[in-house]
Amino acid sequence: MGQYLTYAALSLFMLFAWGTCWLALWTISFWLLGSDMHAALLLPGGVGLALLILLPRHFWPVLLLTPLALSGWLHRHGLITQPGTLFAPLLWLPVALAAQRYWQRFDLYWQRLSLLLAAAFICALLAIALNLGQPVPTFLASLTGGAIMAPFAWLVWDALYRQHRVSQQLPGQTSPPLRTSLLLWCSLFFAAGAGALLTLAPQMERLLLILVFLPNVVMAWRFGWQGGVLAALIGSLVITLARQFGVGFASLTEMELYLTTQALLGMGVGIAVSRQQHLTSRLQHYRLRLETELHAKRQLMERLVHTEEETRKILARELHDEIGQNITAIQIQSRLVARYTDIPGAQQAAASIEAMALRMHSVTRRLLRQLRPPVPEEIGLHEALQHLIAEFAFAERGIHCQLDYRLRQAPQNDTVLFTLYRLVQELLNNIARHAHAQRIHLRLEQRGKAITLDVRDDGTGIPAGEHKGMGLHGMRERIHALGGSFTIETGNGTRIIVNLPTFHQ
Repeated sequence: MGQYLTYAALSLFMLFAWGTCWLALWTISFWLLGSDMHAALLLPGGVGLALLILLPRHFWPVLLLTPLALSGWLHRHGLITQPGTLFAPLLWLPVALAAQRYWQRFDLYWQRLSLLLAAAFICALLAIALNLGQPVPTFLASLTGGAIMAPFAWLVWDALYRQHRVSQQLPGQTSPPLRTSLLLWCSLFFAAGAGALLTLAPQMERLLLILVFLPNVVMAWRFGWQGGVLAALIGSLVITLARQFGVGFASLTEMELYLTTQALLGMGVGIAVSRQQHLTSRLQHYRLRLETELHAKRQLMERLVHTEEETRKILARELHDEIGQNITAIQIQSRLVARYTDIPGAQQAAASIEAMALRMHSVTRRLLRQLRPPVPEEIGLHEALQHLIAEFAFAERGIHCQLDYRLRQAPQNDTVLFTLYRLVQELLNNIARHAHAQRIHLRLEQRGKAITLDVRDDGTGIPAGEHKGMGLHGMRERIHALGGSFTIETGNGTRIIVNLPTFHQ
């Protein structure tokens, strides 16, 4: 019961509001054009078409019966003489039926605005059937009213709907809100244009039409589609009022063509600008999301690097404390056996055990150096890299390894510091094992806000299938996660170039 009462109250309100609006718009149109049929197609036609598309269909009987009843009343009093005028509101019905099917599918303002303009054009074509004797004036009257009033009706509807959503604290979705500065600028242009058209000399009338075109472009460029719609309406008011005072177009057809052209120009520029603003906003949104994800990825990689170093410390400590002590105990026991027995076989076994213990001790020391080398943040990156190169003993194997260290200051960030050290360690290990190189050159330098590591060798190079090996793949992933780049070049050896940002905090 409550729904029926609400519907009845809204229908009654719409009956009086739409009836008053239609009659006022028809009166203004009749004053401008002097034709009752063209008056019904100009301003009332554009608003009626927009309302049929915007409102639910259960309100359509009120929207259609109200102008039909008013047209009959005006016809009975002799104000409407052409019978076709009585059926003008029915032209909106088939177009609105087709347009409303696509209205909800379109979420973007430029799509809906284009749909309104297309519906206005189709209504103008259908309007020719009402007055076959004057097809061009009838078509222009309907097209002009649809191009100016239908977008304006949607602009007002959208502003009121947004105000309702704000009061209800509902989330928004489509176009930007109507701004007060837009109304102020439109009022200023309206006053300037009207004053210029009414006061300056008649011989400058054609030049003064630029005063209407330029505000359309400026408002559309500044405020998007909303500025184009409002500027089109206000420009039309300036032209029509000036004509009523004897300034401007002498021909109605010429004036309607100009009004339609300036409206479509302003809205076209507005659609393009609003579309660009929408794309820029989406691009900015995705850029911020990407920066957030990259920042989170870098933080995760920094935690992984610190966790890896802590794990290496624990393993090195366990190797040193547990395995190292056990190896020492084995050495002592083997020497005691060799000292207190005269059995040759036992002495030979003791010697073998001691030799194996020495080899185990040597391997353990090498593992300790790999797991826990001289700490770069304690002795400095330059000295740590020199110590690392010495550990590989390249000179004893006839390999010339040169370190060209050009950093004025070592990285302050521990993640960058350890990443560089581990990267050089992994690269030198790969060269020592697989490259069969005779010359190795390492260069480390600062380039802007990034550190560049350039490692070259004259070895056999990396086979095509080995570029995605686990070692290189892991290094590449770590560098990329920290926002750097990892490049491999092959040919007369191998060259690996790494650029690593230094601004992580």
